[in-house]
Amino acid sequence: MEIGRKLRLEVYGESHAPLIGMRLEGLPSGIAVDIQSLQSFMERRAPGRDKFSTSRREPDIPEFTGGLKNGVTTGEPLEAIIRNTDTRSGDYERSVPRPGHADFPSWVKTGRIPPGGGSNSGRMTAAMCIAGGICLQELARRGISVNARVLSVGDVAAAKAEGDSVGGAVECEVTGLPVGLGGSMFDGIDGAIAHVVFGIPGVKGIEFGNGFASCGLKGSENNDPFTIKDGNVVTLTNNHGGVLGGMTSGMTLVFRVALKPTPSIYKNQKSVDLKTMEPVEFQVRGRHDPCIAMRAVPVVEALTAFAILDAILADEAERPRICLTLTGKTLVEDIAQFKSQRYFADMVELRVDLLKKSERAKVGEFPKMLAKAVHWKVPLILTFRRSIDGGAFEGKEEERLRFFEKLLSTFRTPSARTPRASRASRPKLPSFDFIDLEEGFGGADLLNLAHSSGLKVVRSIHKFDGPVKNIKAKLRALANEGDIAKIAFMPRTPRDVNRLLSTVPCSLSPVPYVVIAMGELGLSTRINAARFGSKWTYASVGGLAKLGHLSPYELVKRMNGHD
Repeated sequence: MEIGRKLRLEVYGESHAPLIGMRLEGLPSGIAVDIQSLQSFMERRAPGRDKFSTSRREPDIPEFTGGLKNGVTTGEPLEAIIRNTDTRSGDYERSVPRPGHADFPSWVKTGRIPPGGGSNSGRMTAAMCIAGGICLQELARRGISVNARVLSVGDVAAAKAEGDSVGGAVECEVTGLPVGLGGSMFDGIDGAIAHVVFGIPGVKGIEFGNGFASCGLKGSENNDPFTIKDGNVVTLTNNHGGVLGGMTSGMTLVFRVALKPTPSIYKNQKSVDLKTMEPVEFQVRGRHDPCIAMRAVPVVEALTAFAILDAILADEAERPRICLTLTGKTLVEDIAQFKSQRYFADMVELRVDLLKKSERAKVGEFPKMLAKAVHWKVPLILTFRRSIDGGAFEGKEEERLRFFEKLLSTFRTPSARTPRASRASRPKLPSFDFIDLEEGFGGADLLNLAHSSGLKVVRSIHKFDGPVKNIKAKLRALANEGDIAKIAFMPRTPRDVNRLLSTVPCSLSPVPYVVIAMGELGLSTRINAARFGSKWTYASVGGLAKLGHLSPYELVKRMNGHD
């Protein structure tokens, strides 16, 4: 049983087997997994934790068997198991199908009725929550939140006292999503969410926004008028639930899930004995939830997070991230440049060397300025380019080094020795995500300071007299000095570009890299960056045309074959 496009999730095992497990392929290397936070998330779904859940008591502690080293993903398939420790298979009938369960079609399909529902059991959602819990952590780093809640439920206490059950509805909201995630027809983000959510046993329906209520409305009542708020395009209402034509609109993504009453009830029910083919009346035994809606809340969050992250990674693989290089002389000018391209720029590079010298002292405020400009997170690169690499800084290296050391120290995260409660209480302030350091600059101390400040290091080379020799080896060497390797060169002939396009698409994993041929000849490398594995490409709105920059808007049009 697998789902996903870029991410592939396999869930295996059975409710009463020795274990259940999950295998998650496609997760990039270098993703930190907070095991303690993951376990806390698992506890929200775990059985036997309150008076309205089954009395079956399982620890639900994931045991990672691959893809994780020292709490960080390796790029290999991530695999984990959960051992089943409190099973009572003898409580289940072997030849009498329970009404409302998958027992009868399972008997026809496999020749047996698996105890506890087998792979159709709600027990399997524990394995889903391992994968989804990790996806939730990665989405949080990207500024995306997924939160579900019980919207409505019947009188659980009364139903339990009567040996009966009730159903319920769960509502989920996703905030921080960029505009345009998803696609038309079968690539819709709403379809992807629906696909995974229907993998939760007991789900009988899903609706986005107004959903079925829109059937009774007029178009004038259901349409969401557009307006401008804080410079962004928004809708006055959100009847569409944050999805238009299968793509995110920038509004909160909202959907609701209907869950049926737990089919395992303790009242007498009619069924048949498949051995004798005679009608029987029987009573379900075992331990069961009187309502599954409450414990389904974290599962809805988990699978929604999986679908969202899968869509993001698939989108990143299919088209390059466009990084807008800011060229203003002041931070205010830079914000204006970003706002003019906010819907077409996936990332931003702040060029300190292009700012007035008086503006450098304010650079630490720029992440907060950028965060106020849009309601989704925009990854931010800090760059202070020297003149020999095509920048504007002509001072001494010691000056650049002191600038980086002073600035990064303001973003340094609490040390591991700081009590966890104290660390958790500190608000997460907007910061830079990457720092671009030329090959050999800064040494290990600056690298460690960048990492302790939460930044990934881009190690770069800028060559203006032709291509870099043995580019594969150079990319690996740069990656060894940081986290991402970057090579930009000025081609002399079209042959230099063709050689790049045929050479770089290679198995460099787990080396993430950015490769660009500059100038007019190199335009094809910007348009087709994703085809040869480049993590992102660069664009600007003025001043860097000689390097081959187009605006993000123009680059998007070229990428899609529009002049």
